[in-house]
Parts: sequence; structure tokens; C-alpha cells
Amino acid sequence: MFYTLTANPAVDMTVSCPPLVPNENIRSFSASYTANGKGLDVSFALKKFGVDSVALGFFAGFTGKYVVDETMNMGCLCRPVWIDGVTRINSYFNDGQSEHGILNPGPAITPQNEQELFRILDSTGDLDCLIVSGSLPPKASKDFLDKVVAHAQDRGADVVLDLSSDKLKTLCSTHPLLIKPNHHEMREIFGVQIDTDDDARRALALAHEAGVQNVLLTMGSRGSAYFSNGEDIWYAKREFNIKLVSSVCAGDCTLAAFLLKWYKDRDNVEEALKLAMATGANVAESVGLGDFGHVDEYSKRVTVRKLPR
Repeated sequence: MFYTLTANPAVDMTVSCPPLVPNENIRSFSASYTANGKGLDVSFALKKFGVDSVALGFFAGFTGKYVVDETMNMGCLCRPVWIDGVTRINSYFNDGQSEHGILNPGPAITPQNEQELFRILDSTGDLDCLIVSGSLPPKASKDFLDKVVAHAQDRGADVVLDLSSDKLKTLCSTHPLLIKPNHHEMREIFGVQIDTDDDARRALALAHEAGVQNVLLTMGSRGSAYFSNGEDIWYAKREFNIKLVSSVCAGDCTLAAFLLKWYKDRDNVEEALKLAMATGANVAESVGLGDFGHVDEYSKRVTVRKLPR
């Protein structure tokens, strides 16, 4: 069973509006509110593909209740750790040409809250793979994520990491099964600007040298990605354009789709990359996750090639 951890979930408010004008009020065209968080997005996307998972995280107040209720309403299992405060609301404004995001810090967690989460990880009987995604809430212990990884690995579970660059770098030595950085994060971690295949080779080699088993490197708006298992590197690119509505959930759903095809069949890289790229594109042109209505069509328009060794 896949488990996902979203330590700092949110309610996302996505607004379509005219261009923002300083010191003036504007009226939006529309606004939507969705339960969100990077690990939750992975659980939601897996469910859309018919795969169950268990969503873990810290939740607080009326917004936290909304996120948990929406998670359960989508058919996902959820084991919340309830904390004091109010789960954050993040705001995204799309004026037709640019996307603006305002992300709030969220409620603080305590050592007692962390211990409750560790007890869940230690007691669950079906933990095969833990996917840890997103930012940390205020007051999290400096070694919180190190302990999360240790508790999961002590159970024999695989660990997948989709984290901000500073913490991701320190956790490479724990030998996670897979990391999913974007090209900006790879540059911050390993100092390699990725513009060519040779750049990607250098960055991916450094990740493996740091201890990572597999890397899914996404290239954002370029519509491409690399995957490396330490021996071979594949490059995938979508051969179509999309109209961006919101990029907020796209990377998380890309990861979910990749794991769906690859986790139990490690040789199925090409199909996994095609589904991942198609899913990410379909989500980026939707509010929230959308309905995945174009995933099958888009999968046929993604090319994948293996780089020469």
C-alpha cells in the first residue's frame, strides 16, 4: 500500500482575474477552493487511476476538517494527526498571462504531534511505500524528516521524496528509492544548470553519488523530464502545447502517474514516463486536478528516448 505524508496541507484558492493593479481592488472572474497538499495530490491522483493509498498529515481547525472531509469524500483513506490552530489557505491568481501564488506558513506542530505520527508509521501493517512531499509546518523539529524516513525504512518500506532542495540534499544519504526534483531544485542542490542532455547526465550522476537510487527530474514548463536508475537515462517530452490554468498540482500528479506504472515493474520506464507527462499536462490545464479526461490521448503524444551511455 502507498502511504503519502503531507506535513503542511492547505486549502488552495485558485482565482481567475484581470491583471492585478497595485492599491486597487479588482473583481475576479471565478474562484475555486480545493483540498490540497503535495502528498494529498499524490493520493488523489492515484485514486483517479483506481489505486488506494493512505493519506497522513497534520490538520487543524475548520480548514483542516474541510481537507480531511474532502479527502474521504474522494474515496481516499486518511489518518489525520489533529493539531492546534487552522490549516493554511494558499492563494493563486491567474490573470490570463501570469500566475501569482501566495503561500502561508500554516499552524505549528509540537514534538507530541510528531510522536503521534511516528506511532502511526510504526503500527500500520500495510506500509509498502511512503511518499513524503511538500514543505514543513512551523516549529517542526530539525530532524523531523530524518526520523520519518527512519521509521518507514525500519518497517522495510520504500521511501519516495518530493521536497524542497535544502532538505532533499541532506536526505540523499538515506538512499531513498526515488526523488522527484525539478530542474530548479537540481541546480540549487548540485550546482548544475540543466539545458542539455550532458547537463542532465552530470546532475543525475551527482544525485546517485549522494545515495539516491532513482531520479525523476522534471523540467517544468519545458514539458519534458529525465529518469535515471543509475545505469540508464531516459528523456521524455510532450509533443503538444497546453493552455496553463494552474501548475500547482501538476508535478504531484506526474509523480503519482509515474509510480503507478513503474513501482511494481521497474523495467516499465517508457510507459511510466508517457503516463506521467500526459497526466501532468492535463492537470496543468485544469483547476485542481481536473478529470484526467485527456490523459489517454496525451500519452500517445509523448516521445521517450534512452540516452546513449
